[in-house]
Amino acid sequence: MRVFWLGLLLLSAPLKAAEPAALLVMTDVWPPFRMQGADGALHGLDIDLLNQLSERTGLRFEVQRAPWARGLAALQQGKADLMTGLAKTPEREGYIDYLPQPYYACAPRFYAKPTQAAALRNYAELAGLTIGYVLESAYFEPFDSDQQLRKSAVNNETQLLEMLVRGRLQAVIGTDCQVDYELRDPRWSGRIVKAAFEPQAHTDLYIGFSRERGLTAEYQKVAEALEQMRHEGWVANAARRYQSAQP
Repeated sequence: MRVFWLGLLLLSAPLKAAEPAALLVMTDVWPPFRMQGADGALHGLDIDLLNQLSERTGLRFEVQRAPWARGLAALQQGKADLMTGLAKTPEREGYIDYLPQPYYACAPRFYAKPTQAAALRNYAELAGLTIGYVLESAYFEPFDSDQQLRKSAVNNETQLLEMLVRGRLQAVIGTDCQVDYELRDPRWSGRIVKAAFEPQAHTDLYIGFSRERGLTAEYQKVAEALEQMRHEGWVANAARRYQSAQP
């Protein structure tokens, strides 16, 4: 009889709803937005952003590190849910559903050793140089589509700086908010500087969802929370903490 009543109690107890699966976020190291600590954990402005979005929306995010091009491929194939720090391009819009507003903006800039940097004064002077860039990154036009330039693709910005110092590249392109942060590292002090030529362009950074995943409700929650955070000045305040910190 006791077993019978115990069975009734178990059947009448409310079932706890299963916790929604975490959204898979693909990313790579890109200081100060995403940095890897000695323990292997990622931290930085984008990680703070995701944590705050999680608190405000109740969504959970699982961040997985991979080369940038592989992360984009995962979004395109529907194997991942979203990415942060995305520049918008017509090609990517075919498989990425960008949030309506960017959360940050940087500017594309060229970097080189001091003598070369001073001599690089306009776009035409890129001809003949071997220029490093990160595979599948978007900077500005006409550079991105220029087939006449001698360009060399690598997986991340740290590789670019190392190759530049070793003389394997004559110039590299990156975004100022990331590369300028990197150049505060004593390894690069006086060895790499910003080129005199500054393209009249800027790069807005977005959060984007994979169109293959059909995450309409999650997209809306994140969009609304991010807009509120921007209105409150949360993103700008968080960014200032990294601008004043040592790399």
